[in-house]
Amino acid sequence: MLKAQCVTVALVLWLKDSFSQLSVCGRAPLNIHSVDGRSASEGAWPWQVSLQRPGIRGGHFCGGSLINKEWVLTAARCFSRTRHSKVTVYLGKQTFNGSNPNQITRHIKELIVHPNYNCTTNNNDIALLRLHSSVTFSDYIRPVCLAGQNSSFPDGTISWSTGWGSVNTAVPSPSVLQETMAPIINAAFCDFLLKPEPITTNMICAGYLHGDPEICQADFGGPMVTKLGAAWIQTGITSWGTDSAKEPVVLLIDQAG
Repeated sequence: MLKAQCVTVALVLWLKDSFSQLSVCGRAPLNIHSVDGRSASEGAWPWQVSLQRPGIRGGHFCGGSLINKEWVLTAARCFSRTRHSKVTVYLGKQTFNGSNPNQITRHIKELIVHPNYNCTTNNNDIALLRLHSSVTFSDYIRPVCLAGQNSSFPDGTISWSTGWGSVNTAVPSPSVLQETMAPIINAAFCDFLLKPEPITTNMICAGYLHGDPEICQADFGGPMVTKLGAAWIQTGITSWGTDSAKEPVVLLIDQAG
């Protein structure tokens, strides 16, 4: 029987209105990715954000994605113990060490958590962050497009996840933004792998049945995207995962559509 080395799960949530700006969203002129599971080139994913909190245990704690000039999409779980008023949003950031000449920061004016978010089942693990002031788009800071209502993603659809999450449980998290690629796989097989974790009919999966388990770990709140023509479409939000030496690395992605 096939053994999944890495698998990604997505939980469907349809947004009635897309906050993305269609004239510019999903365009990444500096995206030259060629090697999976490695450091991303600067500006490759211009919608990626880093959420950081102050204090002794502060710093980066979740990812997110810019969806227009004043809204960021992330996971609701990121704010279960963190006050949004204390969080700084970093845009255009590439590394935690060294210079980030294209970086800007914003504070959060408003937090909107999905009204049906369930921290036990992980259903609807999605939140919107309204920035205290709008951003100006550049090659390094641009919004991602959101998947339309009733979008479908067949098995084999290639997806990319990005973030500063650990790429290997044996080593510290990387300082440079990471990118990982995985195709969507059969949901029934994913359900089998994740038992007894709750998987609903709203969930989809992506990953490799055989492959390197290092490529599927990413930040909570970070985006999963797929390319449609010239535009990158966000299909999900990294929400939760399981990881051990004997079990598949599993990330749940709350699908943003």
